[in-house]
Amino acid sequence: MEHYRLRKYRGPETWAQVRKAYVAGESAPSVARRFDVGLSNLRRRAMAEGWTRKRIAEQMDLKPVRGGADDPGPGLAPLAPPEDLPDLSGLDPEVSLALALNRATVLVGEGRATEARALAQAVEALERMWDAAAEREWRRASQAGERSDADR
Repeated sequence: MEHYRLRKYRGPETWAQVRKAYVAGESAPSVARRFDVGLSNLRRRAMAEGWTRKRIAEQMDLKPVRGGADDPGPGLAPLAPPEDLPDLSGLDPEVSLALALNRATVLVGEGRATEARALAQAVEALERMWDAAAEREWRRASQAGERSDADR
């Protein structure tokens, strides 16, 4: 006696639910298991009907309206030319870094975590540059001290 594999048939209602779950971000294997559809069938249908995540993202990518919310805010204005910058020679780097970290804390409290993270990363980069500059100064001073000792 021969055994034939039964074909699964899922109606349009099931496939609508599969599409909704897949487009919402659930993985294909998870959707296939949950709705009892074949994984290859799911992927084949997604490609054929155009409900892959890539196509959905392309369809939803709207061009910004002029003067709309996507226009850069005042924080993203172009940098001023060097001659227009104020004199910062009297500015204490430690105070500046502390102020920036406090501002990042306020941004987190306002729900603007992305901006806070960018500001915190800038603070870390400035600290590294500041430490590197201090180390260079220390090396120069120690080398100058060694030279003066050698001249004696």
